[in-house]
Amino acid sequence: MVLNVDLLHIRVEFQDLLFRLRNKIRRIVGKKSEFNFKTGRSDSQETFYLDQILRLMQNESDLRNFRRKYDYREILEHVSYGLGKEYLKLIIEELQDEFQYIIETNSRNDSFGNPYIYNYMNSLRVSPTTLRYIYTALDIRKTVGVTSSDSIVEIGVGYGGQAAILESTFKIRNYHAFDLTEVIDLANVFLREIRSEIRFARESIAHHSCISWDLAISNFAFSELHRDLQIEYLENVLSKASRGYMIMNSGRSNKTGRNRGKLRIDEICEYLPYAKIKEEIPLTGPDNYILYWVNES
Repeated sequence: MVLNVDLLHIRVEFQDLLFRLRNKIRRIVGKKSEFNFKTGRSDSQETFYLDQILRLMQNESDLRNFRRKYDYREILEHVSYGLGKEYLKLIIEELQDEFQYIIETNSRNDSFGNPYIYNYMNSLRVSPTTLRYIYTALDIRKTVGVTSSDSIVEIGVGYGGQAAILESTFKIRNYHAFDLTEVIDLANVFLREIRSEIRFARESIAHHSCISWDLAISNFAFSELHRDLQIEYLENVLSKASRGYMIMNSGRSNKTGRNRGKLRIDEICEYLPYAKIKEEIPLTGPDNYILYWVNES
């Protein structure tokens, strides 16, 4: 049964409110912080995200519905219906008459994981997360450029959604990613199920210390790492990418309290002297911004 779109997004937002309250209580009882302050870890490792992934990978039914599991959606797949409308507006402004074709081209992203899908306009049914990934892909092209021949490296791959969008939109084939092994495994399942040609290996950063890339990207993941891991990525990956585009939520302002244990933006720019900052549009968090660079030397 398909619910009226207004009822559906109201129901989802109400459910998420209850889950947020539940997880807040779980953190209080378990004396867990919302953010990570320990070396060698990321903010997501302070949540219930990894435990959820391990459960998903052991249960076929849950795996096919993973994009509705709140302990997973707390980190990924949490873009609201309203934010989806904002991304759709920006996509239309960028693509004009081609917007529906691009969205339909990327409809495979919603074919696995059972995401919440909304009717946005003219029977256009898509998840807000897919709209965000499409808009991000377009903004990468506009900000630093992207071509089918680029070698891309992504820090924090999620379930592979951004990679799949870049593959289908710009015909990207040379794609690497670094993340926790459990996350890599889930991403490979997702990519296989949507018939993507991209697959990720369980490889360490050190294994690629002598490799350079055309483009490095990260949707928040780099900015949520402890500073020791950030330095490792800066030395071995990011400084070896000719271009970069990272959505950040730490390093500049500290309204959320996330900055503890993380590099400041001036420290990051010591490794990336060509880096510049622009504002995130739409702004989805009080500390968010875009860090990008183009090294033409």
